[in-house]
Amino acid sequence: MTNETINAIADALANIGDQLHQISKIMLDSIDDKKKAKPSSEPVKKEVKVPKPITPVSVKKSKKQKTEIKKKLVKKSKEPTVLDRVYKVIKRSRKGATVEKIKEATKLDKKQISNSLYKLTKKGMVKTVSRGVYVAADDS
Repeated sequence: MTNETINAIADALANIGDQLHQISKIMLDSIDDKKKAKPSSEPVKKEVKVPKPITPVSVKKSKKQKTEIKKKLVKKSKEPTVLDRVYKVIKRSRKGATVEKIKEATKLDKKQISNSLYKLTKKGMVKTVSRGVYVAADDS
């Protein structure tokens, strides 16, 4: 920027400052005038208009649309869960599946298999034939 443009900007800002000063004086004088005026017996009612919030039409959705959106958000995973995998191995075995057989088939940790067997037993999907041997409840 050249010195001329800087000086022009400074002059414009100074003019704006002077104008703001004059406006503030006028406002203060009008406030003082209102304070000096005798108050009337009736209180002054001020009408304040509150703008209504604008809601786009596209945002409003019917109950049907909302349930469809929820269904889309809750996607079923294509991969079977640990419980599904363990139950599938047990269901396939005719004489019952041992923990070792389940471990080989699912490549899961013993702790995961133990937890899965506990949950499946509690749900009534799996029964214990003997210690360490499990069969599907509907097969027995």
